[in-house]
Amino acid sequence: MTFVTIPHSHGPYGLMLDVQEPLLASLSLVLLALACYLFWPGVALCYHLVRAGASSLTRPAGLTPSLPASPCAAAEPRTVRKLTLLDAPDHPRRLLSRLARQIKLHARSLLHPHQTRRWLDFWNMTSTHAALAVASPRLLHKIYRPYQSLRLRRPERLEILTSHYDFIIRRGLAPLVLQAAHQHIPIGQFQGKSGDTYEVRLAAMDNLDHEGELILHLYRDEQHLFSTAFTICRQHQGWIVRLGCIQGSRAADSREQIRRATRDMFGLRPKSLMIRLVRAIGAGYGCQRVLLVGNGNRVTNRRGKRDHVHADYDAFWQEIGAARRSDGDYELPCEEALTDINALPSRKRAEARQRLALTQLVAHQVRRMLVRNGS
Repeated sequence: MTFVTIPHSHGPYGLMLDVQEPLLASLSLVLLALACYLFWPGVALCYHLVRAGASSLTRPAGLTPSLPASPCAAAEPRTVRKLTLLDAPDHPRRLLSRLARQIKLHARSLLHPHQTRRWLDFWNMTSTHAALAVASPRLLHKIYRPYQSLRLRRPERLEILTSHYDFIIRRGLAPLVLQAAHQHIPIGQFQGKSGDTYEVRLAAMDNLDHEGELILHLYRDEQHLFSTAFTICRQHQGWIVRLGCIQGSRAADSREQIRRATRDMFGLRPKSLMIRLVRAIGAGYGCQRVLLVGNGNRVTNRRGKRDHVHADYDAFWQEIGAARRSDGDYELPCEEALTDINALPSRKRAEARQRLALTQLVAHQVRRMLVRNGS
C-alpha cells in the first residue's frame, strides 16, 4: 500500500492550516482536561449522594434545634460535626426526591462557593447559631432565593441575614426566637370599643419567610386579621429595620373583618397599627430608619407569583409620609412624630385621643416583651 503525502501550500490557506493545527490540538487537550475535571468529581459526588441518601433512610434526619444548657455555652465554639446545607429539616421524601434535593444543594454550594462558605461558617460559630439554623426548613437556603427585595443580590442577602441573627444572639433573643419559630407568642393585648379582645403575636421564620425573619400577627378572638414581616439588620455604622410585607387575612370575608376592626379601634386601621408597632420596636433598639419595600421590588413579583400581588404598597407608604428612595423603596424614621391633636377639628379629637392611647398601650406592651428580653 502506498501512502501519498500532500505537502502544505505556501499560500494563505497553507499558512492558516499551519496556525490552526496547533491551536486545535491545544483546544482539544484543554477540553479533555476540563471533561476529566468535571466528570470524575461528578461521578464521585453522585456516588456519595446515593450512599448518603440510602443511609439516611435508617437514621434520624437533621439536628434537634435546642439551646445550650447554660448561658455560657452560647459563646462556646461548636465541637460536634459541622452543619452543612443538607442539615436543614425537611419533610419525608422518597429516595429519588431526596437525591435530587441533595444534588441541587451541592450544585448551589459549587456555583457560589464564597458565599456558601461564609454562610456556613456563621452558623457553625456556636451551638446557639446551629440551633437557630435548623429551627426552620428554609433558613439555610435563604441566601440562594429572592428575599425581601428583588434588588438584593446574594452578597447583600448574606450580609442582611447574618447581621440580623448576630443581633438576635447578641441581644439574648435566641430563646424567644426559637420558641416563636414553633408557636406564636402573645406579646400584646387590648380591647376594642366593642369589647372584643385583640392580640398581637410574634412568630419567627414563619410562612412569610421570603419577606422577613420576625413576623407580627394581629388576631381578634382567634381570627387572624393582619401580618407584617421585618428584619433588623446592620447598615453602615448603625441598625435599621427592613419591612418586606404587610398582608391581610386570606379569608373570604377579610375586607369586612378589616373594616369592622378599624371601627373597633377608633378608626385605626390594622395595617397602620402594625407599622407603628414595627417602628416602636426599631426605636426601642436604637434603629434609625424603617426601610419599606416598594411595589416594583417585592419578591412576589418574580416569575410565577405576579398573580398573587394585590396590595398597593407604594400608595400606603406615601399615605403615611414615607420618603421614596432612588431604588424604588421607601423609608421612615423609627421615631414617630407626635400628633398635634389640638390641630384637628374638635369633633375628631376624642377619637384621635383614643387611637393614640391604644397605639401607645400596645407599643408599650410589645416593646416591653421584645426590648426587655433583648436588653
